[in-house]
Amino acid sequence: MDGRLGKMIFGISVFGATLIGSSFLNPAFAEGLGIGKITGNYVNVRTQGSLAGSVITQLNWNDTVTVLDKQNGWYKIKLSDGREGWVFGEYLSVRNFSNVSRGDTENLSVGIVTGNYVNVRSKGSLSGSIITQLNKNTTVTVLDKQNGWYKIKLSDGREGWIYGQYLAVRSTSNISRGEVDRSLVDKLIDFAKSFVGTPYVYGGSTPKGFDCSGFVYYVFKNFGFDLPRTAKDQSTVGEYVSYGDLQPGDLVFFKTLGSSVINHSGIYIGNGEFIQSSSGRGKVIISSLNEGYYKEHYVTARRIIK
Repeated sequence: MDGRLGKMIFGISVFGATLIGSSFLNPAFAEGLGIGKITGNYVNVRTQGSLAGSVITQLNWNDTVTVLDKQNGWYKIKLSDGREGWVFGEYLSVRNFSNVSRGDTENLSVGIVTGNYVNVRSKGSLSGSIITQLNKNTTVTVLDKQNGWYKIKLSDGREGWIYGQYLAVRSTSNISRGEVDRSLVDKLIDFAKSFVGTPYVYGGSTPKGFDCSGFVYYVFKNFGFDLPRTAKDQSTVGEYVSYGDLQPGDLVFFKTLGSSVINHSGIYIGNGEFIQSSSGRGKVIISSLNEGYYKEHYVTARRIIK
């Protein structure tokens, strides 16, 4: 989708995409970096800022990306797996980091709220007055971390503090990198475990039912990571990790049922175990990686959260 056809999405023409989320759209974005939200479905990400660019991947409604540049009505974006590409501006609403220069990119982090009615306070403690409340999946800019609280910047420019338990952070800086990433991994694994017992459904990628890669896709998407949909394609993103260096949050891949290609994926949770949606067991389960069937059919692993 690049604006050639005005297809209706949820009853709204994609030609009207710039009206969606217009409260945070800043036409003067070219002055700095920003966070963008996709305003259509099956939106093409291309290798260059024109229809002549080849399609790298497709994004869907409300997918969040980092915006790097703007030229001739196209935005240069960075995906969660590190790939860069271009999206036509008609399908991206942008929150501007008005006080951030290009040289400051490494000092930014993106936070995603993980609860509803989460308080934003004037200081990093319960004694701080409440500025506003945020709901699940709201995206904010993370500025600092102190004593378990994150200092954040809202889309309207206001700053405040949010308790770390309610924020999943994708760090792009050196600010408590290890601590930030560990917190994100712990939350991701807890979220994944909450689906133990959910039915296996071939082609499923929602809590109504998951197949193996659909489960991985859904869990990581909840924390702002846009992974490919199939196990084979998931095994190509992130960084290679050897079996002996596995850490919680890493993706693990297998060739099962006599397949000659990777056809199964799961999430390593530590202590020699991984969580998966199993077709054989018909539900989401936790399995051993150190012995038995999955050790014998293990192929490789990838690290998405660095």
